[in-house]
Amino acid sequence: MLQNAYRRDGSINQDAMSPDLRLPVVSLTDMVDFLRRSLSIISLKCLITLGIAFLYLINAVPTFTADAQIVVDSKAAPGDPASVSTIVESQIEIIKSETIARAVIGKLGLAEENPESARRDGVVRGMIKSVSGLLGWRRPATEFNATQRALESFQRKLSAKRVGLTYIIKITFESTDPGRAAQILNTVTETYIAAQLDAKYNWSLRSEKWVKDRTSELSSRASAAQNALANYRKGRNSVADSAEPVDPGAPPSQLTTKTQGELRELEAAAESTARTYDNFLRVLRYMEAQQQSSPALEARVLAEATPPLRASSPKVGIVLGISTVGGVLLGVAIAMLRDLSARGFRTGGQVWRELQMACIAVVPRVKSGGVWRNLTKVFFGPTEKMATNLASVESPAASMRNRPASIAMPSTDGDRLSKRALSNSASRSRSIVRAKSPIWTITNAPQSRFAESFLEIKLAIDSMNRNGKRNQAIGITSTQPREGKSTVAAALALLIAHTGARVVLVDCNLRNQSLSAELAPGAAFGILDIMTGTASVSETTWIESVSQLAFLPVGNNSRPIYASNLLASDKLAKLFQTLREAYEYVIVDLPTVAPFVDARAMARSLDSFILVVEWGRTDIDVAERSLKVCSGIDEIVLGVILNKADRKSMKRYEQRS
Repeated sequence: MLQNAYRRDGSINQDAMSPDLRLPVVSLTDMVDFLRRSLSIISLKCLITLGIAFLYLINAVPTFTADAQIVVDSKAAPGDPASVSTIVESQIEIIKSETIARAVIGKLGLAEENPESARRDGVVRGMIKSVSGLLGWRRPATEFNATQRALESFQRKLSAKRVGLTYIIKITFESTDPGRAAQILNTVTETYIAAQLDAKYNWSLRSEKWVKDRTSELSSRASAAQNALANYRKGRNSVADSAEPVDPGAPPSQLTTKTQGELRELEAAAESTARTYDNFLRVLRYMEAQQQSSPALEARVLAEATPPLRASSPKVGIVLGISTVGGVLLGVAIAMLRDLSARGFRTGGQVWRELQMACIAVVPRVKSGGVWRNLTKVFFGPTEKMATNLASVESPAASMRNRPASIAMPSTDGDRLSKRALSNSASRSRSIVRAKSPIWTITNAPQSRFAESFLEIKLAIDSMNRNGKRNQAIGITSTQPREGKSTVAAALALLIAHTGARVVLVDCNLRNQSLSAELAPGAAFGILDIMTGTASVSETTWIESVSQLAFLPVGNNSRPIYASNLLASDKLAKLFQTLREAYEYVIVDLPTVAPFVDARAMARSLDSFILVVEWGRTDIDVAERSLKVCSGIDEIVLGVILNKADRKSMKRYEQRS
């Protein structure tokens, strides 16, 4: 098998190296090729996602976010960040509490109006709610339910967070009405500050009442103890002054000890109550001094809410950016799935990695008919005249030399004489028909990329001849039908003929005679008649008047049952030997490699094969299986042609080569 790719100057392409020396990785060039190849899919998906994004932006209800700032002053020490954070976070939770929310809802009457939910629900959600209410799946509308829904909506739209490590709290509220959002947020701040003041006032009242009660109680205890001690002492003095006789039965020492104990108890009680009262007064004075010098907690509005000028959502830039990125990712994913499912050949490197065959050319897809011809006239001028000048470079003698002599095959003298008489009358009409086909792009646009790709194929063929290997009869085949092998064979023969060489194009596709039907419709004779001896080569040859390209159609409209036997016969081998002597190049249109064996049957009559693979369509596994089945011809395969490639792939291939 030939494992070399040839450049235009005949040098060997270094990309065609042994598989052991190449890393089977995806290169940056392959990634760029994939993105360029998938540009249409990615662009389409981006347009779709952008369209969806625009529809969303048109139908979405804009939301405005008002913000205000509150500063909280605390007596916490500056070096205690944990205490500061605890105080500020506690105030944030108070702002977001249900108590504040209910107070604002009641003050502004949000439970009765609640217009935003109705505006956001839309028609579909409103219908769903109506159906749910009829089926009993939805709770009946009561004042409590309305308040709860308003409370949930209010808490969802209200947010508060600490600004950095400061005492400042930023409060925001969302609404479809910017003025309403600012009004609600200012009401929230007023309600919060009023609640703080009320709490402080109530605490002050309760603490003042408790202090008064406690002071009165301790003062009463101290006064009672002092009075008891004074009364006791007064009574003892009265007893001593009266000098009444003492009970003779009581010992004197006992009476003295009892009196002293009672006195000490009264003195201790009076001293304890007095000390407790004094301590309470000192603590109370200290607490009052501390509160006056450093208040416990004060909150004030740092910045009131104002109606926002711009909507906070939907964010146009973010929506369009996400839709664009999503479209690109979706397009790339779809393109990757398409490539993985198709597994077609798209680059020459891929052909080498999968088949170990050189890609000798990438043929672009062209349009047939008047549109392409008109375009080529615009860019290349009067192409018919250029093609005629290209064909008439040689002298008339050389042109006569290019015309093949009359070639005869051994045959019987039966029906041949009668058919020859018929062929003489029709010899003037045996000119190749010029129909609307990509084949004629060779003459219509000789400077096009399509023609340049066939020059590369001719260069590969001639390079083998210069290397000492005979490469005169070339068979064009493909792995499966409709890959364009007949067009490639005819265009290659036409281009070589325009260079002044003697070329014959032979249609050996006995199963599908599409090339004969296109170039020689109504041909009475063909190679089947030559093989049976009923006609000669000259009687079956069709000529293209400008390039003097010779064409041998199949002829004999009947299709043989065993085509492979005819292609492997000695008669066909002898015919090709005769053609080798008369022409410099013999280009043969063969049947597909799979599922027939016709191509293998002609291996002994040909010097080399060229395998045509449709760009992006022919499955890699199918091509590998086909070549494994045709193991007998893989050693004389000249290379692979990627046919019907898009223009961008063709341009990248030319840049790399």
